[in-house]
Amino acid sequence: MFALFLLVAGTHFAALLSPGPDFFLLIRTVLTKGRREADGCACGIALANLASMLLVLFVLGLLPADGGGLWRALQVAGGLYFAWIGTQALGSRRDLALPQGDRVVPGSAWRGLSQGLLASSLNPKLPLFYAGLFGVLREAATPGWGLALAMLWMTLVVLLWDLALVRLLDQARWRSWLQSRVRWLDRGCGALLLVLGLWLLIGAW
Repeated sequence: MFALFLLVAGTHFAALLSPGPDFFLLIRTVLTKGRREADGCACGIALANLASMLLVLFVLGLLPADGGGLWRALQVAGGLYFAWIGTQALGSRRDLALPQGDRVVPGSAWRGLSQGLLASSLNPKLPLFYAGLFGVLREAATPGWGLALAMLWMTLVVLLWDLALVRLLDQARWRSWLQSRVRWLDRGCGALLLVLGLWLLIGAW
């Protein structure tokens, strides 16, 4: 179970490393509104992730403990989704075009919090992603306390990583480092997602 938790946690962190909508929201906020509003934005993103995980755990809790046809269908859907985005990431050839900052106008932490919370809450991929991760843990018969621990761990990781990212993105040399390595980050994330997708499909079979 510990090895499985490491796989799920590693996949979750790899997905954070691969730039997505939250990343671009953070960098735009850092470059135009400064750290205070960007820190608030990071907190809002973490809260949205927590809300998505609570929703997923609630829905999973409604399913029969012994599985059933609906659970198998969700496993297949989640496995195919993870396998698809993993394959897409493995074959990604994108370059990271970071937005150019205008003159920094100090912003509000509360405004950043609301923006981060709203932007992440409206991302439909977020609950799908967590449904796949927690689906893997449920398939391994992880107890309730283990699911709660995973939820708290991933929330803290999102918060701490995004706060660290705000400080890194505030420095030009780190933005250049990320630009030159985004393809490798995508491929690492893709490989882990593909493994988890296959895990779900095998469990459904």
